[in-house]
Amino acid sequence: MIKNLQLITKHSQIKELGNELKYKMLIELIRGAATCQQLASIFDTSKQKIHYNLLKLMEENLIEVTDDEGNNGKEVYYRATAKNYVLDFSLGEHLGDSLINSREVITNILEGEYHLNLSHIAAKILKDSLKLKPRQKLMIVTGRYNLPLVEHIVKEAGRMNIRTTLLYQDVDMLRARNEEYSLAAFNADYQHFNRLLKAHDVYLNLNGESRHLKLEDKEKFKLRQYHFARSHQIIQEKGIRIAVMPGLLNDTLSEHVIESELQFWKALDIDYSELAANTIKVCEQWENREYLTLKSGDEAYLRFQFGKLWAECGSFGCGKYQSPVINYPGGEILLVPKPFSMNGTIKGDSAYAFGEMITNPVLQIENNEITSFSADEGERLIAKALAAGGIDGRKVALVCMGTNKNISLGNIDTSYKHKTNGLLTLYWGENRSLGGDVAGTCEWFVQIEKPHITFD
Repeated sequence: MIKNLQLITKHSQIKELGNELKYKMLIELIRGAATCQQLASIFDTSKQKIHYNLLKLMEENLIEVTDDEGNNGKEVYYRATAKNYVLDFSLGEHLGDSLINSREVITNILEGEYHLNLSHIAAKILKDSLKLKPRQKLMIVTGRYNLPLVEHIVKEAGRMNIRTTLLYQDVDMLRARNEEYSLAAFNADYQHFNRLLKAHDVYLNLNGESRHLKLEDKEKFKLRQYHFARSHQIIQEKGIRIAVMPGLLNDTLSEHVIESELQFWKALDIDYSELAANTIKVCEQWENREYLTLKSGDEAYLRFQFGKLWAECGSFGCGKYQSPVINYPGGEILLVPKPFSMNGTIKGDSAYAFGEMITNPVLQIENNEITSFSADEGERLIAKALAAGGIDGRKVALVCMGTNKNISLGNIDTSYKHKTNGLLTLYWGENRSLGGDVAGTCEWFVQIEKPHITFD
């Protein structure tokens, strides 16, 4: 399958493309596969010369032979190895990534190759997801990585007469606040945030960088908890709608990044009314069930009761099931297990903790708490997560089922993957914001790709 992008990194590749005929041949083979004879006719030159140049391009992995044309072996078809080629010429220890506008390349591929209208998607978020109307006020907090989404949202908000306040907090700023600010400055920063929060109708937190930084100072931690409580009070009193996005967009030029971002934008480019209807339908089917039994593997069973049931539809207005916060990309059912009701064994396909993958985890759970565990790879990460979780670190906080049909399991950021339709995820961390009593201080999760669920 032809790739979206290939980096030209070798001098020999640059040398071959310095030849005008080879350069034009590559452009032609990006447009579509062709035989040696067809290329000879297009460029009005001998078949022998074309064949020689084709071999040179193949040696540099710029083109390849393809069987897609179905020619019964009579003729050989050649095609480019990628739809786009980018010259990686950042040479020297003092040269930065400004030499290549990675974001522009990625955007051009998304809009040109896949015909995604990113501005239209941003407008849909404002109107159909956040339910904003003219003259309402939107506050956005973001770092550097999610600016591509923010720029489209701010532009569309201006067109819709929505008043926007933007707070920029990159990793360096967040780290400085946690490590270098005095207590007075740290306190003032959060006071300023809460003053701004009061004046807005919607708060959109796209600052995924904050999830990767720990606050070690105990006094600052107490202050932050105080201001978080104050923020929650303001949100309740003012009826402010909250949306967050824990993941980060990535400017690295690679096939994996482009495919992951393609899925991210497709997941946002969804019919939010249909997504809400499908998510609520499952909630209605599950609401009056007493026990849920989850089978994962031949002998792994987990049985539990759930108290609270929420619909995270990627938009506001899901009625009695509406989750307090929406999380982009949307589409998920959130179950809060009843205390001491969960028992059995869970066998996951994968788990993620501290940004790393755990392969084939197996967890024994009694009264909602992990009592033993194993994994093919990454078992140490589970032990580390349990130790970092505090007094409630072993307790399961949430069981979630994805409902977004625009997300597939492959090549997607792990922060978005759990929204995949039919994927079941068990979370450790806290669930008090959703009506539970678990206050774990370390977030990590286990995912099951093909769960078998029954009720009794």
